[in-house]
Amino acid sequence: MFSVTRHTEDFDSSDRTGHDPEELFHITSVNLIVVGRLQVEDHLCITKGMFTIQRPGTMWIPLAVQRWYYAQSRETTLNNIKTMFENATWILKHMELTDKDILRLKKLIRNSHKGIRKLQTTYIKDVNVVARLAAMVSSTTGELYDLPEEPKQGTKKVNRHNYFE
Repeated sequence: MFSVTRHTEDFDSSDRTGHDPEELFHITSVNLIVVGRLQVEDHLCITKGMFTIQRPGTMWIPLAVQRWYYAQSRETTLNNIKTMFENATWILKHMELTDKDILRLKKLIRNSHKGIRKLQTTYIKDVNVVARLAAMVSSTTGELYDLPEEPKQGTKKVNRHNYFE
């Protein structure tokens, strides 16, 4: 079972748990997508290294019981989100990625910020959680995470229905 772990040392072909950087890239990308899809009142749970969204009222087992069973709390959720962002930063800094993969990862990080803002709304009464989430968003903005400027499209009309142009 793979767990979200912080990679404190640079690794060549595999990390301490025996998983390769490509797997780390995949898991981090999937987790960023899941975080980006959060809505207000959603909770994050992590099982087998992957985030899942728990929505109140959609499960036959009460959310509190399920979160207790999996030892999930706000603290573990915050630590897992922090680790996800740290892994994404490590990937951007240390992995040899194609320009397409770099752009994709940066877009996923940017989209995950929207989910983090909704998670802040969920925990609005807990100032500590809101502040920690804001710090995580702040730490993943800046030059390393900026998307390239798209060239302006002049007066040429773009046919959005032709996917092969």
